[in-house]
Amino acid sequence: MKKICHISGTTLPGGGPEHIYQLSKRLNRSEWDVIICTSKDGLYWDKFNSIGIKTYNLVFRKLLLSSLFKLFFILKKEKPDIVHTHGKGPGLYGRIVGKILNIPVIHTYHGFHYENLSKLKQCLYLAIESFLALITTHHIFVSNGERDRARVIKLVDEENSTAIHNGVDCEYIENLHIEREAILQSIGYLSWENNSLIGTISRLSPEKGIINLLLAFHKIIQKKKNLRLIIIGGYPEEHKNYYLMIKRLIEEKGLSEHVCILGYRRDALKIIKCLDIYISASLSEGLPISILEACASKIPTIATDICGNKDILCNSVFGSLVKPNSTVSLAEGVIKMVQLSQTEREVMTRNAHSRIKNHFSVNAMVNKTTQLYSLVLYSKQAHNPN
Repeated sequence: MKKICHISGTTLPGGGPEHIYQLSKRLNRSEWDVIICTSKDGLYWDKFNSIGIKTYNLVFRKLLLSSLFKLFFILKKEKPDIVHTHGKGPGLYGRIVGKILNIPVIHTYHGFHYENLSKLKQCLYLAIESFLALITTHHIFVSNGERDRARVIKLVDEENSTAIHNGVDCEYIENLHIEREAILQSIGYLSWENNSLIGTISRLSPEKGIINLLLAFHKIIQKKKNLRLIIIGGYPEEHKNYYLMIKRLIEEKGLSEHVCILGYRRDALKIIKCLDIYISASLSEGLPISILEACASKIPTIATDICGNKDILCNSVFGSLVKPNSTVSLAEGVIKMVQLSQTEREVMTRNAHSRIKNHFSVNAMVNKTTQLYSLVLYSKQAHNPN
């Protein structure tokens, strides 16, 4: 029996925890034992436990010497064959401890973001990542675009990195039955039944562009008064001020009757399937699972033209790409989508659904990841035959 230890920063709903959940759920458990070190701060803690994953509660989103020591003793006790880290903080802790204990470490970048930092912080971030690349066995990028951006780290190359797309279960999504009226009643917005619904799943943090989305929506409803906006997602504590800015903006622009923020939801996928249009206003992404889910649900999709989003949508054949950080472009994108004929939208969503099914399946993601695990273990055995 081989053992894998995932190290993640949060169990709040998001692409990273969902990625780990789907991967762990599909691993052959007669071959792999799975443990996870993460923070007990969200819905995925119970989801991990429900599929038999042993969980350890640790804080990785702050620099704490205590977390480093706790992780060291956990890994020394558990003796995993591979450590798989996800994101910045977990990647820092996990790669250092893995090196100390001589455990191979695979690191997944769920978004390689540094351009919006100050010059000093950019230099510091890239210096740290260059050092960590020295002690990382292999790097995974969730999209080809992210891998291309990471070429700025000179020590990450073709031999020690792989692009493995995030994936979704198209068959499950297709067969997920919903009743729009019942869903709207469950979230307290049954009165919106006869309106056209735009929606997004998004953490309420600056890089997700929610303020841009709200400003664009304010422009949109001047022309299309029958539209309503649903935002599914909460905020980490460090972005509470951003959330308060969003609330103030909704009040100042008179959007309270047109916009709802639902917070984190277990039934987010069901709500997506109620939408008439899915929209992402993000300023940076890895490869967003929410867009994959929207396309798999045959929901017409609009997204900013950034790495990750354009890896999925590519061009107007699969969805609509608009300029990032532009309220005007977002507004125009929605209005154009609304004005498409039913036939045009059906062709677009059919193309997008086919693309997700053929290129972004969860089974393909799991197979490629487990093949990489086997390759890493084989390489370790070859270098350490005793």
